Amino acid sequence: MVLVYADTTALTAWTGQAAPANATQLLRSASLLITSATVASVYGVDDAGLPSEAKVLEAFRDATCAQAAYWVAAGVDPVAGGINTTAPVRGKSLGSGRVEYDTAVSGSVNAFQAKRAAAVTLCAEAHMILQQAGVTPSGVQRG
Repeated sequence: MVLVYADTTALTAWTGQAAPANATQLLRSASLLITSATVASVYGVDDAGLPSEAKVLEAFRDATCAQAAYWVAAGVDPVAGGINTTAPVRGKSLGSGRVEYDTAVSGSVNAFQAKRAAAVTLCAEAHMILQQAGVTPSGVQRG
């Protein structure tokens, strides 16, 4: 069972913009990344497996929204491994039926590698949210 820590309402509140069409997928993927990032952390959970302390649950929600917002802003699709399969069209012609794709920056190997890495790496803001809530595995425990 995949735990999802935020919904589209939370994402809309976080970004101040309407949730994208793939928001449910983004939030699910972000939640999986949050779970992976905190797998060695110690915190209480309820019967559903969600954090039982309000502060920790809020941090998981906010980190999930921050991660999803990061992916939207960076144009990363984690379901596709971060890689968009089509480069943007740079030019087209009607006479010969020619279409030219822009492979300069957005289609470069470096850009594809960066997007692939971003699809599986927790963004800095999400990490800081979890860290400030005390749920990143650091060897230090509160309480």
